[in-house]
Amino acid sequence: MSPEAARAMRIRSAIAVAAIFLALSACAAETARTKPSNPVPLLSNVLVRSNAVTLNDLLPESVPFSLHREAMEIPLGQSPQPAGTRVLYRQQLQFLLREHSSMLASLEIPRQMVIRRASRPLTRGEIIRTINSALSRQNPAGDYRLDPKEVQLSVPVYVTRNDPGLKVLTISSDPFRGETQFVLWTSDEPNILPFTITVQRALKLPTLVTRRGISPGEIVSSADFAMEMRAQKKNGSTPLISPRDLAGLETRAAIRAGQPVDLDFFKRPILVKPGALATLIVLGSAFSIKTIVEPLEQGVLGQEIRVRNTETRQVVQARVVGRDRLMKSLEGED
Repeated sequence: MSPEAARAMRIRSAIAVAAIFLALSACAAETARTKPSNPVPLLSNVLVRSNAVTLNDLLPESVPFSLHREAMEIPLGQSPQPAGTRVLYRQQLQFLLREHSSMLASLEIPRQMVIRRASRPLTRGEIIRTINSALSRQNPAGDYRLDPKEVQLSVPVYVTRNDPGLKVLTISSDPFRGETQFVLWTSDEPNILPFTITVQRALKLPTLVTRRGISPGEIVSSADFAMEMRAQKKNGSTPLISPRDLAGLETRAAIRAGQPVDLDFFKRPILVKPGALATLIVLGSAFSIKTIVEPLEQGVLGQEIRVRNTETRQVVQARVVGRDRLMKSLEGED
């Protein structure tokens, strides 16, 4: 080998060694950056209060605020139901953090993390107050004093709020078994399923009845009804409605005086019909116009239907606001 060739080989070898050294140095730097000497140990048991879990819920409080802030933006799925648990395994968390490699490298992840939802059981007092309140709204003149010993809840119901918006959905009576059942629901925590409360007594319940006989197709008012306390003679649900709920509705069939009623006895009346001219009020930002239109379809209160201007023959959408009366607002339109 000539001296020139030997010198060229030594130069190439030196370059190769230098490249390897630089690559190893870069790897070491990356490792030092992504794998700190003191990784953050995640909590293996946590208590959450919100509907969703983030990585921040698994961090100890002692870590820097900047890490908490970053972890708040990394979702880990839904929280368990109140009083429930969710187990998150190491492999699952590693998969969820696959797009956050720097964060993942800075954590010490236990084999499994048990997530519990902060909650409390509904009290018997809350349930009784809700039932009494619902009965009182139906008949303000009634006197309701349920004995706590009569109220049975088959399983505890857990909630996460101080006031979960507890409401009575339906009331049903079983006079043969001497029981009254109330279906309740936490309206401010809608993910919790409705549940049943049983009272070991066939209660007299507020019942909406007619004050007079009413013909089919008649529009009723709240004065046509009264609330009476009646013992239930057969199984069935008592609707939670008041006379105001029925005002302005139309009867589907004849109803005799004193007959108990519910919403199924009525329908929303047809206020606008095709072939019968109606008045349309057009509202602008600084004006209003009244014109005569021909409805092209029937409509009930609040419904939008198509109408045709009798002069221009233009067809527009308008909202039913009364008997043979419609309204259209031009505000916000181009």
